[in-house]
Amino acid sequence: MTILKNHYFTVESIMEEVLQKCDKLLVHCTFNRKVKNCVDMFRLIKTYDGHCCTFNYAALNDDRKGSVSAKDEDIEYYEDPSGEDVTTNQPIVVTSESGRGSGLSVILNVEPNDYPNWSGVPYYGAKILISDPNDYPEITVSYRFISLGESLDMKVQPLVFQCEEDIRNVSPEKRACWFHDEVLLQYTDRYSYETCLTEFFFHQGYISEEDRACDPVCYMECWDKRYSVSSDVTPFLPDMFPTSVT
Repeated sequence: MTILKNHYFTVESIMEEVLQKCDKLLVHCTFNRKVKNCVDMFRLIKTYDGHCCTFNYAALNDDRKGSVSAKDEDIEYYEDPSGEDVTTNQPIVVTSESGRGSGLSVILNVEPNDYPNWSGVPYYGAKILISDPNDYPEITVSYRFISLGESLDMKVQPLVFQCEEDIRNVSPEKRACWFHDEVLLQYTDRYSYETCLTEFFFHQGYISEEDRACDPVCYMECWDKRYSVSSDVTPFLPDMFPTSVT
């Protein structure tokens, strides 16, 4: 590390040099069966798995300039049903459509020729992380793998927890939950249990569950969501896509 520092390299700068750029990885994108510019829909963020190209991420603030995407008039965006006056770092994309082809579809070029012989990954492909748009993908995250010649279909089913406004009169210690506008976190303008824990680990490092004493206490959200993810892998059929990208 001393040699790298003497040449003005950091872990982050090295990662940015060796990672596959998003515009090379993402070669064709559609949303609700309409072709979109991948560069406009994805941005690079740091995760526990390294640097990732992410879609619909509105959690921790990133220090990259110009990381907030402009809204697309052809796309639906999330409106908080709780009525809380909370903005997010990034507009959250939603869809009212269902079935095959709805939501996001992407064709990836994983550049198998760039894999080194000593790579610890036993296949050519990509790891897909699935998490809540408001959460840093670490505490509660699902993932799937996709290899060359495969098509991965994923279905995300939400479970929504709602809370009456009258519960605000009960102390957070007794109700064991926070409303989004009751806690101000450092790296995001919307509270979530997962992001609260992530910020705590930023400052404290690893601490056992028994010794954990967060400030603020990381209660669950009074308005919260959980997701179940199901997936199916089938052979990739190039005839279903434009010849210019397959």
